[in-house]
Amino acid sequence: MRILIAIIHHWNPDGGGRHQSLRANPAPRVQALEELIIAFSRLGHQQFHFHYGDKAAYAANTSIRNLIDLHVITDGTHHVLDKLTPPCRHRVKHFPAKPVNSLMLGFEVHKHLASQLDNDYDLYAYFEDDLIINDPFFFNKVMSFVNLIGNDSVLLPQRYEVLPIPSRVNKLFIDGSLPDHELTEIFPVPTAPIEIDTWPLGKISFESPLNPHSGCFVLTHAQLSHWVQQSWWLDLDCSFISPLESAATLGILKTFKLFKPSFAMASLLEVQHWGTNFLSILAKASSISPIAND
Repeated sequence: MRILIAIIHHWNPDGGGRHQSLRANPAPRVQALEELIIAFSRLGHQQFHFHYGDKAAYAANTSIRNLIDLHVITDGTHHVLDKLTPPCRHRVKHFPAKPVNSLMLGFEVHKHLASQLDNDYDLYAYFEDDLIINDPFFFNKVMSFVNLIGNDSVLLPQRYEVLPIPSRVNKLFIDGSLPDHELTEIFPVPTAPIEIDTWPLGKISFESPLNPHSGCFVLTHAQLSHWVQQSWWLDLDCSFISPLESAATLGILKTFKLFKPSFAMASLLEVQHWGTNFLSILAKASSISPIAND
């Protein structure tokens, strides 16, 4: 498949420190962005297997590899692209934008995706700059879901964090339920769950997410074309949590039926959130609920 990944990226050392992107030390932003770039590169077309007989490399994963273009969208000033190692820096194309303010940069990513529709990519993706894909079948799963369910539905991944060493929590999926009143505001009529029994792992359950934010989305050419034609396209609505979450989530929420794998099989489609922000919050909790049947 031909896939366009549009990455929203921002780093402002004078931003006040609420997020890593607003802190003086650029190292975490550099590491997160480089790990993202490397992970996407591993899903690309330069994949080989080693042949012992003639000490040569031959093509591998020809059935699942992709042609991936990485476009990084910034405000033109506040970024760490010049601090990346050359292999990572040369792997991406930089597209400076002029948002009303840095908080609205995500909507410039929407504009950029739409500007690429004539290039006929199979998939168009929006990614925050701290998300890492470790699943070589990630995009194949997204495409398979659309082919089975239809273009009116979008499958989103469950985000997770991990620690570098074993702990009492080996893996934390971070997008748990929103407060009930917020859920009813964004999902007035919840979409009924979907069960698919044709996947290799058996019957899979997909649900209207208790939290629709994933920091990313992946759309087919037909889906993006449909969204662009809606009256709310680029309406700059920031009513879901903040402009950052709204850009990643609210527009597709207005346009499509959103699904995530149920937490019972959360890893069916997942993406790693770089760092341990949510794990740090959990570490302060007084208890963790016991695991059923553990």
